[in-house]
Amino acid sequence: MLRKDPFITGEYYHLYNRGIDKRVIFKSNKDYERFILLMYLSNSNNSFRLDDIKQQKTFGEILMLDRGKLIVSIGAWCLMTNHFHLLVRQEVDGGITKFMRKLGVGYSMYFNIRHERSGALFGGLFKSRLVGTDDNYMRHLFGYIHINPLEIKFPEWENQVTRSSIDMKKFLESYRYSSYLDYLDVNRVEKNILQIENFPSYFQNAQSFRDFVENYFINA
Repeated sequence: MLRKDPFITGEYYHLYNRGIDKRVIFKSNKDYERFILLMYLSNSNNSFRLDDIKQQKTFGEILMLDRGKLIVSIGAWCLMTNHFHLLVRQEVDGGITKFMRKLGVGYSMYFNIRHERSGALFGGLFKSRLVGTDDNYMRHLFGYIHINPLEIKFPEWENQVTRSSIDMKKFLESYRYSSYLDYLDVNRVEKNILQIENFPSYFQNAQSFRDFVENYFINA
């Protein structure tokens, strides 16, 4: 199925998808780590066979491989139990489509083999929304993606924020499967997934990010 509107090079997009029938798509740490590695390696015009690479390199070493020219820039991401969110900028024509095809097919094949199942894993084509020139939406999206994991432990966090915000922030700072920690200057190799320099200035400073999150909590 073709998309009605093609992706535009240089524009920012919110990309997301969930498991078919809202099924769980990440069952273990290995599943999360596989998706993270695929996110990194899929962002390239080159092809990589992850199973072969894993025989020779560690998780951290893979996230430092030279991929050649990137096809998208990634500014934020988070993985949830049954869905994921990405904020990207397309860098070459067809970049988003190629990136998401490699990511989706690669992860679906892995998941089906590992968990002895067959058939579609995701609920159809990935969803997308153009961010455009609306900076308010960009700011909201930047916050929303990083706050999204709160749903795991605090399903009604928006009604609890005054009482529990400290606990919520501690949870976010312990959650490995998003780019939240990479904006706090935590020294981890997953930061190589991001191309922060291709996003607005408030993406690029740890204190600005802390202030941004604080304001997001207050205004939620």
